[in-house]
Amino acid sequence: MGAILAGLLGRRGVDVIVLERDLEVFPLPRAAHIDHTGLRAVQELGCLAELLPSTIPNPGIEFLAADGDVLMRLPGDQPTWSGVPTSVYFHQPGFDRALRAAVTALPNVDVHLEAEVVDVAQQLDWVTLRAAKRGNGSPVEVNARYVVGCDGATSPVREMLDLALEDLGFHEQWLVVDLLLGEDHAGLPPQAVYVCDPARPHVIIPMPGRRHRIEFMLLPGEEAATMQRPERVDEVLRKLIGDQPVTVERAAVYTFHGLIAQRWRSGRILLAGDAAHQMPPFLGQGMCSGFRDATNLAWKLHRVLEGAPEALLDTYETERSPHVREVVKRAIDYGAIVGTIDPQAAQERDAAIRSDHRSLLFGLPPLLPGPLVLEGGGGLFGQPPVAGVPLDDAVGQRFLVLARDDTALGSTAAWWKEVVGAWVTTVADLPDPDPSLVEWLDAQGADVAILRPDRYVLGAAPGSLDQFTARVRDLLGGDAEPDQVATTSSRMSR
Repeated sequence: MGAILAGLLGRRGVDVIVLERDLEVFPLPRAAHIDHTGLRAVQELGCLAELLPSTIPNPGIEFLAADGDVLMRLPGDQPTWSGVPTSVYFHQPGFDRALRAAVTALPNVDVHLEAEVVDVAQQLDWVTLRAAKRGNGSPVEVNARYVVGCDGATSPVREMLDLALEDLGFHEQWLVVDLLLGEDHAGLPPQAVYVCDPARPHVIIPMPGRRHRIEFMLLPGEEAATMQRPERVDEVLRKLIGDQPVTVERAAVYTFHGLIAQRWRSGRILLAGDAAHQMPPFLGQGMCSGFRDATNLAWKLHRVLEGAPEALLDTYETERSPHVREVVKRAIDYGAIVGTIDPQAAQERDAAIRSDHRSLLFGLPPLLPGPLVLEGGGGLFGQPPVAGVPLDDAVGQRFLVLARDDTALGSTAAWWKEVVGAWVTTVADLPDPDPSLVEWLDAQGADVAILRPDRYVLGAAPGSLDQFTARVRDLLGGDAEPDQVATTSSRMSR
C-alpha cells in the first residue's frame, strides 16, 4: 500500500520520503488476491506487464455445504470493462519486491529502510517525523508538507494521533496455513472453496507456484497458542488433505476484524490502508481497498501541492470511508455465512442459499455523491483501447474530459487544459476510439463526461462542460490563471 502511494506520487513528480521499518519485504504471503481496481493501480505504476504473468486467474468461489454439495458459485472471471482481468491470485513476496524496486528506481523517491517512526509533530506548514534506525544507524528526522501513515493494522502513526477505530462487530480467530504442494499433489481445488461446515468452517485459496492457503476457524474453547503448535496444525490439516505431500510454510492464528478509523485525517497527517480500515478476508478486498485509497489520495495530494485548496483532501475520507465501510460489511456477511457453527442454523442457511442467493452476489459500490461526484458520476470508468493502447495509458495521470462535439465543451475547456492539466477532447478528435466510448455516452444520455485521475467518473450529463466547471473550479484549482498555479517542490512522507 505504501509502495503504491509513494510510486503514484513519485511518478507525478512529487518528492517523496519513505520511512520503512523493515529491511526486506515480508518473506511470506499475507494478501493473496487482487482485483481489477488493484491491477489498474499496478498498471499506473508501470509494473503490470512484469507482474501479471506471475499471477493465476480467479475462476470464482464455490460455497460448499458440510456434505460437499455446492450451495452457490460466484464467478470471478466475468468480462470487465477495466481492460484487465477481473481478479487474480498472486504470491505477495515477489509482488512486493517488484513494487519496491519500481518505487526506489524513481529519482524523486527517497527510501529509508530499517527506519521506525517514533514521533510525529505537526507545525503550521509542515510535519516533523523522527525515526529510529535499527542497529547502529543514526536517527532520521524528516520535515514534510504532508504525511500518510500506511503503517498497518497496529499503525503507530494512528496511535500517536490518538485516532480511534470504530468497531463493526466482527472478531474471529482463524488458523491460517500456507502450503507448498509436492510435485505430485492432486488433492486441492484450483478455485477458491468456502466450506460451510459447522464442525470446522474453512476456506481453501489457490496461489501461484503450487501453493495453497487454508484457513480454519477456531472453535469455542480452542486457544491460539495450542492451535499453532506443529502437531496440532498437522492434525487439523491431515483431516482435510490426508497424506498428500505438502510443506507448511507458515501456520499462525490471526484475529479477523471489522474496523474503520473514525477520522482519516488530522491536519497534515492522513491514514491509508490497514491503518484506516481492517476487514475479514472473505472477499479478498483488504489490500485492494488500500490500493483504492492510494489512487484516490495520490492525485488529490498532487493537486494540493500544485496550489489547490486543502479542502480537496477532505474529499478523501468522505469518499473512501463510506465506500470501504460497505465492503467491510459485505466481507463480514460472507464471514457469517461461512462461520456458522450451530448445526440447525447451518441447515437453515443452506436452505436459504439454495432457494435464492442473488442477494449474496458482490459488486463494488459506486462512490457516493459529493463535491467531486456529480450527476452521472461515482462509477469506475472502463479502459477501452484508444489508438491501440489501453485508455489509462493514453490518458496517463490526468483528468479526461470527453465530449460528443465542440458545442458540449462549452466555454471552459481551456481552464481544464491549462489549470487542471486535463486531456480535453471530443469523440471525433480521439485517435481511433473504441465504439464502446460512444455507447457509454449514449447509455448515460450524456454529451460530456469527466473522468478523474483515479478512473472514477466525476460527472456525465447532457449539455456542456460548463455546468460541471462552475461546481468544481474552486476545489480543483480556483480561478488562478495557468501562470499563477504554484509548482512547489514539496516533500511527502509515508
